[in-house]
Amino acid sequence: MTRFPASRSVPSPRRLLAGLMVAAALLGGAPASAAQLPALLKTSIVVDGDVIRLGDLWDNIGDKAETPLANAPQPGKRITLEPRWLSAVAQSYGIDWRPASMFERAVVERTGQTVDIRAIETELREALALEGAPAGASVEVSNRQALQIVVPTGTAATVAVREVAYDARKNRFSAVIEAPAGAPNAARVKITGTVFASARVPVLTHAMGHGDVITERDIEWIDVREEIVRRDVATSVRQLVGQEPRYQVRAGVPVRTAEIQKPVVVSKNSSVTMIVRTKFMTLTAQGRAVEDGSTGDIIRVVNAQSKQTVDAKVDGPGQVSVMPGGLRALAN
Repeated sequence: MTRFPASRSVPSPRRLLAGLMVAAALLGGAPASAAQLPALLKTSIVVDGDVIRLGDLWDNIGDKAETPLANAPQPGKRITLEPRWLSAVAQSYGIDWRPASMFERAVVERTGQTVDIRAIETELREALALEGAPAGASVEVSNRQALQIVVPTGTAATVAVREVAYDARKNRFSAVIEAPAGAPNAARVKITGTVFASARVPVLTHAMGHGDVITERDIEWIDVREEIVRRDVATSVRQLVGQEPRYQVRAGVPVRTAEIQKPVVVSKNSSVTMIVRTKFMTLTAQGRAVEDGSTGDIIRVVNAQSKQTVDAKVDGPGQVSVMPGGLRALAN
């Protein structure tokens, strides 16, 4: 049990410094050095290494600053040092410091860098393939939060997969993730999960909506569980390029063919030029589109004069060709 000395009056740092300077002047010496100033507690400390030193916690403690005191927290973590513990340390090492109140404490945080989850997943898939899992399979980690691994600053964030166990009947696995790979103080976390057969599908790199035309630059490939790829999911770039989303389509998810269409060049209720071509003549008239249409689509169009409705093929923006049998409606 640690015994704390009886309380006594402690002069303020300003009064103490003034007294030291007066004494030095009377003795003909120089002013007090920084090493003779009162020890000052640091309340917020950031360390990079494995060890907390006395100098990390207090200023003005001279040669004692390099003395190792305790293990630092894990990379990316922090600990709070309470006043009773700090007071006991100060007494043990002969540091002239006492907590000013029961609320005086120090928080020590250790820096770190987060390991890229994609690198972990890549190493995991390769390790599972060696154990008999399907090549290129999708992996779903049950305790995915465990993959948030932080390693010490300045170290290589390499990954190794240890103790892999794969059950082909249940498509289940377990493994130990180690980072940095092979390091004596490496972080090691156990994970479990499921292996799924996978397929590669094209997805949008960013959200797109009605009026946007998809180009190859808007597309990337991802691996998804094979069961997700139904008949209505686009599986080739050709199915997407040149198409327009019917409504907002999210990035990074499989695109259903029902979500896209050829770009609309004739909008519902817009004015169009109606054309009928024969070997003898070409007739035109003004009309109104009854529905949206893309190039090549057959849509209904109302003749502006006769008010008759005919089927017409969309030739381009604002232009349609009346289908055979529509000559009378156009002429009227």
